[in-house]
Amino acid sequence: MSTSQTNGTESDPLLPDWAQQASRRRRFISRRNIAIAVAALLVIGVVVWLNFPFIPDPVILLTRQPELRFDSASTGQQWTMAARTLGQSRYAPDSLSEPTGRLLWSVDTGPATLAAPIVSGGSIYLGAHFRIAVLDATTGEELDSMPATGPIGNSLALADGALYYSMPDRRLVARDAASGAIRWEFQMSDSTAGPVAVANGIVYAGGLDGVTYAVNASTGKLVWRHETLSEVRSPAAVGEGIVYVASADRSLYALDARTGQERARFRTGASLAAAPVTANGLAYFVSGRQLYSMAADALEYPGQYAVTRTWSQLWLWGFPLPSPPSQPGDKWRLQPDYPEGISSRLKRTEGIISAPAVAGDRLYVGDTLGKMYAADAVTGEEKWQFQAEEGIVASPAVVGELLVFGDKSGRLYGLNRADGSERWRVQLSGPVRVSPVYAEGRLLVRTEDGTLHAVE
Repeated sequence: MSTSQTNGTESDPLLPDWAQQASRRRRFISRRNIAIAVAALLVIGVVVWLNFPFIPDPVILLTRQPELRFDSASTGQQWTMAARTLGQSRYAPDSLSEPTGRLLWSVDTGPATLAAPIVSGGSIYLGAHFRIAVLDATTGEELDSMPATGPIGNSLALADGALYYSMPDRRLVARDAASGAIRWEFQMSDSTAGPVAVANGIVYAGGLDGVTYAVNASTGKLVWRHETLSEVRSPAAVGEGIVYVASADRSLYALDARTGQERARFRTGASLAAAPVTANGLAYFVSGRQLYSMAADALEYPGQYAVTRTWSQLWLWGFPLPSPPSQPGDKWRLQPDYPEGISSRLKRTEGIISAPAVAGDRLYVGDTLGKMYAADAVTGEEKWQFQAEEGIVASPAVVGELLVFGDKSGRLYGLNRADGSERWRVQLSGPVRVSPVYAEGRLLVRTEDGTLHAVE
């Protein structure tokens, strides 16, 4: 006689119905749990993949962050870095007295560079030909001259008692402002064409090889580096933990200020050379002779640009698709008001080439045809225009309620920034290609012939 053994399966005729149903329920629950776990892992994987570029690099955060936190942003009546603020706004809200256009003094500083002066503690520090000139801010008298190994073509930045600047021989330098002693030097892979900025103990500098460096301002050690596809010719703007870098590869980059990780890249059709500006939750930048704006907190997810580009191409070919989305953070653009009958060739060469000044909810920007524009800094709506005698190639500055800028004829203008009415103008010794500076009750303007002018 043969015997058989049961395996406890639902096909076993000896297993009661209630037991077979319980077994089926257990298998169903087990399969469902596995499916849920797999789905959860997939969701987590996608979320991590999409957000990985925005997760701070723990190695940089834990091992390379500066212990001392200080910056070059101007306070009070000082002007201690290019464009005055870390956001590159060129706005001095508090003035001892509004300048009236009276020329106080003019000093020949030697062969010209594009370095605007900075001012602190009654002294003017000016990058010059093979030296840093230190002048009395009241009289213009030279107090000191710190030798350098080459021309200093960009504005200095002053922070924690040190002057920070770059040299043509690819060195980033920190120098004691009082004694002139070198604190440290950092060797870059190429020279830089723009001023540096110091924020939270980190020096930011862009190179002509497309590399942006973040260097510990106390020690001169590298914190991080980020590479673009072409030259970085202007200073970075820093705000709310983000560094904005304009590149000649036709893109504005938004980087994490602590780690250098890329948050967004806004692509345009032309090179970017002027400095970006950040204020009002936006980043402003110039490309293709017009002014763009982008949401300051824009994020571009991995693969997003490739998908949008493919989508746009298929849409242009006539595929039945909805209109493709714009780039992340795209807001508005301000285009020059060209005169009637201007040729398309001139439109390609004339227009806005310098960064705006931003004061609260207003921005001001000039063009190479001599027009100065005021616009709403949030919406881009134009408020007024002013026609100068010649083209405007340097950024304006705002001093309280006064808008100040120069043109290629050497005229310096002071306008009521509310309505654009002219308050005064003064003729200087040469074209104005460097943005004006305001500190300690007077304007300082460097002209193309190397002369530094003080105007009150």
